[in-house]
Amino acid sequence: MSELIARADAQAKGLPKYFTGVACRHGHLAERYVASKTCCECANATANKTKSKDRAKYIASSVAWNKQNPQKTFEYHRTVRLRNPGQRNLWTMNYRTAKASRMPKWLNDGQLFEMESVYTYCSALRKIGLDYHVDHVVPLRGKSISGLHVPWNLQVLPGRENMSKGNTFNG
Repeated sequence: MSELIARADAQAKGLPKYFTGVACRHGHLAERYVASKTCCECANATANKTKSKDRAKYIASSVAWNKQNPQKTFEYHRTVRLRNPGQRNLWTMNYRTAKASRMPKWLNDGQLFEMESVYTYCSALRKIGLDYHVDHVVPLRGKSISGLHVPWNLQVLPGRENMSKGNTFNG
């Protein structure tokens, strides 16, 4: 448990939470927020209830809007990437780690060359100004399925199509 501290003392010290040692009206013996006097447990319960109710509706409306406005969606994600290089670098390192951990040790030199050729082909397309990506047919980090980094799981797709596909598998 936390150290006992009155709301006024916490407010004076600039703390976001305080703990009185007295249970809230719902029986939670937890910290409270200085700004609202709300029990942290009650606030979390309310937030989770709201999230679960509205989440499906929010996702459906977001997906519909993104499909109707692909250019705006693409530009938004592009500006977010440019404004947050640290986040992008972290994502890239996580992706590279996932890719390396999903490349079987039993691949032979011919298969490794085949994979290198796919990336070289995609690079050549990009050099002439076309936006193409190397995509994993079965995503490396999908929600319900995880593929391998092998030549028969690679395909070259237009960038926009690959970005809209995300980590989904339509097998």
